[in-house]
Amino acid sequence: MLPTDLVYDRIPRGQLDSPLTTRVLPNDPSVESFVIDEVVTLLDKAGPDVVVLVDACAIRYHLQDELFEFLQRTGFPVYSAPMGKSAVPENYERYGGVRSRFL
Repeated sequence: MLPTDLVYDRIPRGQLDSPLTTRVLPNDPSVESFVIDEVVTLLDKAGPDVVVLVDACAIRYHLQDELFEFLQRTGFPVYSAPMGKSAVPENYERYGGVRSRFL
């Protein structure tokens, strides 16, 4: 989206000649290990109150298979934001549907 006060500005088209890359770069192993440890710590602290909310980034970065494996292994309930609707199979028994607001 563009802010409404920019829609009439002229911009150079030169960068449009360069194709966008969709290649995902590998994670730094030490950073990945740190993040995983942090996530596990937070999940342990949360106890049974964990709920997964999926958004469009799971689709955009082609993570549906990894996401579904994570959900099956953990058994966490899952909801999707409106833009992430198709990221989780709707017949999955722990799928609660689309949520546009959480209280």
